[in-house]
Amino acid sequence: MRNIVVLIFLLTSLLPAKEFILKTISGKLLHLEVTPLSLKVKEFPNKVILLDFFGANCPPCIAEMPDLVKIQNLFGKTVQVIGIQAASKRDDNAMRQFVQKHHLNYPVVNLEEGTMLISYAQTQTDWNGALPYKLLYDFDGSLSYRLYGKMTEKKLLEALQDL
Repeated sequence: MRNIVVLIFLLTSLLPAKEFILKTISGKLLHLEVTPLSLKVKEFPNKVILLDFFGANCPPCIAEMPDLVKIQNLFGKTVQVIGIQAASKRDDNAMRQFVQKHHLNYPVVNLEEGTMLISYAQTQTDWNGALPYKLLYDFDGSLSYRLYGKMTEKKLLEALQDL
């Protein structure tokens, strides 16, 4: 079994990386290099990356945002949360108001900017589009966790401790 896992890892590591340049709602660019099992964000080297796919009208997504803000506050030197608004079409001004209302302290990418990454995540993981959904990458950029549904601070901290 271990040999199969190693073989799958080696084969997927040989796949070409897909590059995405995403503009946040504040106008900053994020340069992502993604393979099915890894992610590197040029702007956040050597950090744990938590991609949070959320909907601006999704009650469970909104309910967990204070915990994501807290995680970013507590671990900002080693962890970077990136929000990807993946549900409803909104202009950047409406999303900036949303971010301000919910006191989000991490970069947020709107649906139109994130569409290609959202599609890629759906094809490369077993994500069916249900929100909230998170991908957690360790310090080396390896995909460590797929987190489905509403997360509590406790569950997020447990996942981070495993890294």
